[in-house]
Amino acid sequence: MILNIILSAVLAACMFINYTGAGIADVSVNAASVTAQKCEAADYDKIELTTVKGNKLEVKVDGSNLIFVSSGAKSISIEVASFESGKRVAYEHKSSGDVKMNVASKMNTKEIYQVTIQYSIDGINYTQEEIMLMKNGNKVAFVKSPVYDFSKKRCSEMWTDKQSLEECLKPQNDIECNDPFIINLSNEICEGLTSDWDKSYAIYTYIVSELYYDDIQLEDEKYNYQDDAASVLRRKIAICEGFSNAYVALCRAQGIPAVVEFGTTELFSDYVLKKDVRNDEWPNHAWAAVYLGDEWLFVDPTFDNNNKYTGNDRQSGKMRKARHTYNYYLIPLEVLCVEHKMLDADTVHGIESNGSCGDNATYTITRDGVLTIYGSGEIVLPDGVNGFSKVVFDPSSNITAIGENCFVDCDLITEVILPDTVTKIARSGFSTCEDLEYIYLPEGLKTIGREAFDICDELAYVYVPDSVTSISMYAFDDCPRLIISVPKALEGFDKDNYIPCYRVIVRS
Repeated sequence: MILNIILSAVLAACMFINYTGAGIADVSVNAASVTAQKCEAADYDKIELTTVKGNKLEVKVDGSNLIFVSSGAKSISIEVASFESGKRVAYEHKSSGDVKMNVASKMNTKEIYQVTIQYSIDGINYTQEEIMLMKNGNKVAFVKSPVYDFSKKRCSEMWTDKQSLEECLKPQNDIECNDPFIINLSNEICEGLTSDWDKSYAIYTYIVSELYYDDIQLEDEKYNYQDDAASVLRRKIAICEGFSNAYVALCRAQGIPAVVEFGTTELFSDYVLKKDVRNDEWPNHAWAAVYLGDEWLFVDPTFDNNNKYTGNDRQSGKMRKARHTYNYYLIPLEVLCVEHKMLDADTVHGIESNGSCGDNATYTITRDGVLTIYGSGEIVLPDGVNGFSKVVFDPSSNITAIGENCFVDCDLITEVILPDTVTKIARSGFSTCEDLEYIYLPEGLKTIGREAFDICDELAYVYVPDSVTSISMYAFDDCPRLIISVPKALEGFDKDNYIPCYRVIVRS
């Protein structure tokens, strides 16, 4: 779930280094500190690479050997180099056939090594350079990304039962797969194709070749950019979430289950060395997953798209076309997690769970996506608890405050009725709830904190009761559709907003 543009400062800083193909090879500034002692050997000895036709290639470690099972690949080059110095320790080139390299004798137990595999298959040239090796005794092992286990756990909501897959075919906010424009475009892109593999590939090709990454948007705090699939496909300019929405909508229009993924993208060295980066749960990037061949596979069109929209403003920007790649198409989780941390898949079902959300409050989430709050006092949902589409307060509860960041980025909820006991909404209480269209604020509410509803860009109407004495800065910033009614005493509450509300009604 995301952030249409999650907090302008964060977005400008993080969204996005579009270093397609270059990847971690360019981060030698930190490489010297990434030693084997700071990394963990993987508990898997095989990584499967999926081709556009659904065939499987394998990268394996077996004793002292690194093995590439090519399954029809051509022009194969494999390099193993020190991540610290970049010095090559092993290299092999073959026109075809499997490759077996005895590399352990050329490695030491202190260093991390980077594998770069280049090959051609199905008419596509690939460069895969996000596989890390280490030496364990006399054997070679894959390095497990520090965020792999976390990401794998967060993937648990990507279910494959019939009901869940059908949910991943339905329209959602920003994924208007039932829009006639999107249906027609999807049919045009996939004309003459019969297999889901070919259709997904054609759609991905369209996204990475015909759309442009919007550098201007990253610096623009004065305009609300729409990243819904229909707007993106008409304008052909977007950032990561827009690319992902467009890909997913076009796939769903063809009956191919797909979901948008949200998380962080950082340098491998930062995931290894910086605890705050490794543990960060503020998404700064979006990608997607598609269900093909009875499994979920990841795609990141932002990393494969090199087209740029640059300039001083959105009206006069220039489109600059560049060659696209497929290095992040159908990428396995083991490789994705070298530079991606999975936080959430935008699925409408809920993962059944329960826990504490305050000193005296608890929550439950049911399969149908209903979050129920119990207890009393201030509530704050734990990080990562946002996979629900409806919020219910138990009738016997006595919830008095929505705590800081409580519902941040819970962008599947469309409406919330706060109980009459709530007197405070703290900072960023509902920030970046992008599907939120309506919220009932009870009489008795006193304060609305800074950025409480920032970037709730679907919010349509809010009545602020007379009991409210304070609305902090940016509480309703970036809400371009919002009609809001406030008492006379709060007139001017929005004077510092970067993007104004559609209409402010001041009651006498």
